[in-house]
Amino acid sequence: MVRFVHKQLATALVCILSGVTGWAVASAVNGPPDLPGWWFPLAMLGWAVLWSLLSTTRLLGGGDVTLFRTAVPLADPATAGRAPFVRAYGLLLAAATLLTTAVALYEPLAVVFNLFWAMDPLMRAERAARWERGRGVLLWQGRTVPPDQRVRAGSVFTTPRGATPVAG
Repeated sequence: MVRFVHKQLATALVCILSGVTGWAVASAVNGPPDLPGWWFPLAMLGWAVLWSLLSTTRLLGGGDVTLFRTAVPLADPATAGRAPFVRAYGLLLAAATLLTTAVALYEPLAVVFNLFWAMDPLMRAERAARWERGRGVLLWQGRTVPPDQRVRAGSVFTTPRGATPVAG
């Protein structure tokens, strides 16, 4: 399991790093890209912020607030923090960098979309950090469910703040 905040921050970091790498390689091979103007990246970033704000609240009928309210207390807090976090996100970073670089060689403006994709996990991490701080808990998420708990995979679990080692 991994902390929900750390998972979201790692996802955003993968998006940003793969975009920067793709832009750098495309600029080195094809020269600096011709941007259509300052308005396009700014409009994309504005839309990403607006959409991310709406998707993390209850306004769209779901969002993270609903997910956090249904979080299940973890029966054994010692099981939290044991996940191959670095290896999984390292592989994701390598794959995303290769894909973004290949696309950026043909269309350098495509790396702007990485900013768009990075905003949602950043907003989710901010929402989760505020939720944790306000309730005095830590939120955990993982693909595997602890064997002693009967919930679906991908559920969010809580532990009291300070009860588990901060690992992963």
